Amino acid sequence: MSAYGKYQNAYKRASVNTMDQNKLIVMLYDGAIKNITFGVEQMRLGNVEKTHTHLVKSKNIVAELMASLNMDKGGEVAKNLRSLYSYMFGQLIESNMSKNPEPALLVRKLLMELREAWVAIGKKSAGVQPAAATPQPSMGTQPRAPRAAAALGGSPRPQPTNPAQAGERRINLRG
Repeated sequence: MSAYGKYQNAYKRASVNTMDQNKLIVMLYDGAIKNITFGVEQMRLGNVEKTHTHLVKSKNIVAELMASLNMDKGGEVAKNLRSLYSYMFGQLIESNMSKNPEPALLVRKLLMELREAWVAIGKKSAGVQPAAATPQPSMGTQPRAPRAAAALGGSPRPQPTNPAQAGERRINLRG
């Protein structure tokens, strides 16, 4: 690996280590959405190998999202997300095996909706009010993505709690 490549990897690890966990979740959604888009495009072009590669990457990201859930502290939200991620995982396998883009496109739509919710949560946590057109998620969650950070080349860094949010009812998805 070139010196430049090593520098890029070190920069990426440092970025992930210091990144807000909410942003890590959004990055994982972005990666899954991007890979589904590429996989479906390759499927339509008849490129079986590239289709498989991109859909497997998406499936692995969904598995990582599922593994990052804290089922002990996440309550009903974590259970619902686990069920949804499990469904997505199966749909990506189905799409890859049958070379039918519809299940993958459904997963992409679901991931895009979840991404919007996490972005809104991040804005709310930062004290920024989301635009009126952006739906407010009904889940008061704190994201937890320890394994996701490792998958992106780093390890998670605990985030300080915001005292302004102390009065909010929150479900802790962190470990």
